[in-house]
Amino acid sequence: MSPRLPASMKCLIPLGIVLALTACGEKNPVATAPIAAKYGAEGKQPGQIFADRLARGQYGPELIVIPSGRFMLGAVGKDRKAPATEKPAHPVVFQRTFALTRTEITVDDFAEFIGSIGYKTQADKAGSSEIFDLASGRLIRAQGVNWRLDHIGKPARGDYPVVHVAFADAEAYAAWLSRRSGHHYRLPSEAEWEYVLRAGTETLFPWGDKPKQLGKGNLTGSGDLFPNGRNWRNAIQGYSDGYWALAPVRRYSSEGWGTFDMLGNVSEWVADCWHENYRRAPANGEAWVNAGCSDRVIRGSAWLSSIDQSRGSFRMRMAGDRTNPRLGFRLVREL
Repeated sequence: MSPRLPASMKCLIPLGIVLALTACGEKNPVATAPIAAKYGAEGKQPGQIFADRLARGQYGPELIVIPSGRFMLGAVGKDRKAPATEKPAHPVVFQRTFALTRTEITVDDFAEFIGSIGYKTQADKAGSSEIFDLASGRLIRAQGVNWRLDHIGKPARGDYPVVHVAFADAEAYAAWLSRRSGHHYRLPSEAEWEYVLRAGTETLFPWGDKPKQLGKGNLTGSGDLFPNGRNWRNAIQGYSDGYWALAPVRRYSSEGWGTFDMLGNVSEWVADCWHENYRRAPANGEAWVNAGCSDRVIRGSAWLSSIDQSRGSFRMRMAGDRTNPRLGFRLVREL
């Protein structure tokens, strides 16, 4: 019997064949070089796509190998309006390759974890989380909301990025995946996250220096109306991405190194503690962590983000125990 693949990998075609993105329903399939998806085989070369075999013949999230290299972390070039929290820009060197999950961890991915060990998330324990209120256009706290639900508190699709997860929940999933696979999974450092988003560029936005050159991503467009007909106050004028809120993963073109949804959909937890600037930040790409810190860093724009939050250096402070519908995560797998 063939091993069962998680929902996020069901559109992959067999070993030795090019990934057929159009078969997965992508609205904007990206042209890629032929890359074989290897299941149960560790990736070694930059750009290689693979997944780790788990117990019971199942597979973990799809990964892509990220090249070693050097980049400038923080606000660079023409980003003159960047706040002090994104400065000073400084060089970071990655001596080794690493692998990153191509998409945010999905509801289906997270359900495997919950079902395996009966883990209780922080939202489960609290009995509530934040949801998006259509009437006010704001995030409000609602009872009975957890990882099984979406941005407005309805049952979430399995291919949605999982939300309503706290920092500790993301770490618990990484620890479980490490045990099941026999390989080390963890949250990415802030430097790793930005390095992959930039993918060798030093522009203001992932697609260039001008907002009007907006690349496809799940952001707040003036054409993305709420179900009740209202619009975003921070909408990007003349833009519509087809979803007013959360979108399934892989619905937009990939970023430069083959990841999806680092631009838009949900912001993501990274491993670092919050620091007000980059003075004394590590230069080797490791997470900047202080014992006992309660505030963490989140990176990346989300479905309710303005154009400003789509800048490559954008970062935000977030209490580690906060759960809401704009925040999920992806993982690094060490090689």
